[in-house]
Amino acid sequence: MAPRFRARAAKKFSGVMKRKLKASRARLDVWTRGVIWGMHLGGMKRSDMLKHVKKKDGSPLRLNTLDTVISKKTESPAWRGEDSVAGGRPHVLTDRERKQVVDLVFRERGRAKVTIAFCKKTLKFLRRVSNTCVSDVLQEAGLKWMTRRLKWYIPKEHKESRILYAQAMLRKHQSTLSRFVYTDGTTFYIARTFNENLQKKRLALGKYVYRMANGSDGLFEDNIGPSMYAKAQGLPVKIWGFLGNGRLHYWVLPIDQDAETNTTHMNGVRYQGLVASKFSEWRKSCFNDSQPCPLIQDGERCLWQAASVEALRKAGCPPVMEFPKCSPDLNAIEAVWGMLRERLAKTEPVRMETRADFLSRLRRAVQWLNDYRSAEMLYLCTNQKERAHDVLAATPPGSRTKW
Repeated sequence: MAPRFRARAAKKFSGVMKRKLKASRARLDVWTRGVIWGMHLGGMKRSDMLKHVKKKDGSPLRLNTLDTVISKKTESPAWRGEDSVAGGRPHVLTDRERKQVVDLVFRERGRAKVTIAFCKKTLKFLRRVSNTCVSDVLQEAGLKWMTRRLKWYIPKEHKESRILYAQAMLRKHQSTLSRFVYTDGTTFYIARTFNENLQKKRLALGKYVYRMANGSDGLFEDNIGPSMYAKAQGLPVKIWGFLGNGRLHYWVLPIDQDAETNTTHMNGVRYQGLVASKFSEWRKSCFNDSQPCPLIQDGERCLWQAASVEALRKAGCPPVMEFPKCSPDLNAIEAVWGMLRERLAKTEPVRMETRADFLSRLRRAVQWLNDYRSAEMLYLCTNQKERAHDVLAATPPGSRTKW
């Protein structure tokens, strides 16, 4: 599409959207209907009338609304604008009933599929009105039928433990919180074929792109995102990380000797060996001392085996026992994984790479984070109080946060 035609199409679409946004279902009051009739008797053009009258909510009128008022007054000279024929029907639901509809949506949302049909089935007084009327009530309340957010769900019992954990963090001194360390694992995928490599590159571009607002270019090649299966494509490379004082360390899980295309999984024995061989060294590298550091880890069963907990304590990294489950937003290393993925996406080579090549690039990416993003990682390691405030201020308290 040529630039001038693209601009013309965008301008035309913008005008259509503005007219749609101006459309309103608000009614006319008696005074406005009287003004319309008076301007009609004075011989004013209908297009000029629109400049002098508005609906109750301040939105503009349409010509057919003027015609309806004038026609009603012409047919019934005794009419003084009080009835509901001209200017729109009055609300057939009382304020109390409208509030019950909105309350129902918020009460049942997340527990049932709250549609207009569900509302009419639950609230019997809605059966006397149309679906459009119910839809108008919901729209006026600022509600719209939209896609659910693809985020993790936190059960009620974990919300309570998250609240207790947040309150405990607010009671701790910042010098104690500054010594917290974090551990977790993640997985990267190496492309095996040329097509997989292309999908990886498209994945690095992200999910957003500037497009025509009317969606006319939705199927253009440069606007199509990566395959939804891109994450599952390629050979997996699993790593385990350790974050403390703004510095990241990692260990690559070995390849399964019985199946050379797969990496091994983290289990209790492997985790205990990693803790015994690396955690003490990593802790001293982060803080340059031998003092113990409280450790935050997620709720995987192998991490909380008695032998694993004992190994952590011997390594000088006693785990924070009250850390709640389903709380990746409270584990600072989760955000660092995102930073690492971003760096790897920017440094991805044009050609396909082997596992050895990827590990070499991974090592350079981690070193780059430690050299140039250490201040940001330090902030993520030490902002426990800010995260705690967000947990307590969430709706409802204990729900997921932006972190």
